[in-house]
Amino acid sequence: MSTISPTDFDSLEIQQQYNDINNRWDLAAETDWDNENSSARLFERSRIKALADEREAVQKKTFTKWVNSHLGRVTSRIGDLYTDLRDGRMLIRLLEVLSGEQLPKPTKGRMRIHCLENVDKALQFLKEQKVHLENMGSHDIVDGNHRLTLGLIWTIILRFQIQDICVETGDNKERKSAKEALLLWCQMKTAGYPNVNIHNFTTSWRDGLAFSAIVHKHRSLTSSCTQCYRLLQ
Repeated sequence: MSTISPTDFDSLEIQQQYNDINNRWDLAAETDWDNENSSARLFERSRIKALADEREAVQKKTFTKWVNSHLGRVTSRIGDLYTDLRDGRMLIRLLEVLSGEQLPKPTKGRMRIHCLENVDKALQFLKEQKVHLENMGSHDIVDGNHRLTLGLIWTIILRFQIQDICVETGDNKERKSAKEALLLWCQMKTAGYPNVNIHNFTTSWRDGLAFSAIVHKHRSLTSSCTQCYRLLQ
């Protein structure tokens, strides 16, 4: 019959205490993560918000520079993308520069109704150019809606700067717009990745799989990218 020495007993007791501490720690961590108001959840939310704010700031700065690069041709400029487009005047002027066409003259006055009329003239012109404006109205721009103002400028960039560029692809020298060529490139690079089907630049990217697949295709640190791709699946 085997006997347990005092030393063995001490080791077993220490091991048991260590396991108890680990179990309590794991349980606390799981409970903390499952709790909507836990420190882990709050940190995750604050980090996501910080990244979103940083991304928006970069977009705003980039789009402001782009707008001013074209307004400079008529000795005009904006200081703040969200506020300086609200009255519609600069928006009309920008579209005139980009299209080379004459838009209806801006309505005089600084009241909200005048701003709405001016922005509506700009949006109506875009609709006539077959530009799809999804869930966007003149009140969104007049109210300084950040997301929709950025979306409007990106839509204008696509229509007047990217869409009109033509490139030659393949041996048959087929001519495609820059947008079509970019879409084809994305499809080629993500071919073979499960659950990645790129058909456009909107809904096809919402789950993050397409973006992760492209990053995985071109990054040398493939292990971390592969992990990210698998997690998203």
